[in-house]
Amino acid sequence: RGIAKEMSHLVERMLLLAWSDAGVDVLRPERVELGQLVGGVATIGKPLAENKGLTFRVTVPRPIAIHTDPDKLREVVMNLIHTAIEYNQPGGEVELSAERTVEGRVRLEVRDTGIGMAPEILDKIFERFFRGDPSRTETGVHAGLGLAIVKEYVDRLGGHLSVDSKVGLGTRFRIELPNAL
Repeated sequence: RGIAKEMSHLVERMLLLAWSDAGVDVLRPERVELGQLVGGVATIGKPLAENKGLTFRVTVPRPIAIHTDPDKLREVVMNLIHTAIEYNQPGGEVELSAERTVEGRVRLEVRDTGIGMAPEILDKIFERFFRGDPSRTETGVHAGLGLAIVKEYVDRLGGHLSVDSKVGLGTRFRIELPNAL
């Protein structure tokens, strides 16, 4: 059953990208309260982090509304949280934050104190099927699609995605999206 579940998850992720490539996957933008969306992701992410001995923090200083596709944004944030948990170190931290910028955009960040990535890895992490550390398979099938989906969805939402990382010190993914309300 476990293998079937993992394979089903892999097929679903491949279909997400195929639908996007084919232009069939449509955006369904609506007004989204970012605190609620982030809170929902935190409800799932926090126990996973704590189970690995990590501290999980969420910072959304005030209510922020955005006009976006909530399902795609949720998938983006969830993928980044899973990555931060998976590639963290014992006793480490994962932080999810959101804020409105002075330019009228929304900035989301997922920061961790994990293993970090070398510069030559950073150039490839958003490529489909790329795995920076192929030895990490403890939690199931890792096909290298999560960050490719993140990049695809952030682009489709009209946003900008960046990453900073230092080996042994951790990684920070930053997403900036338009349409803050």
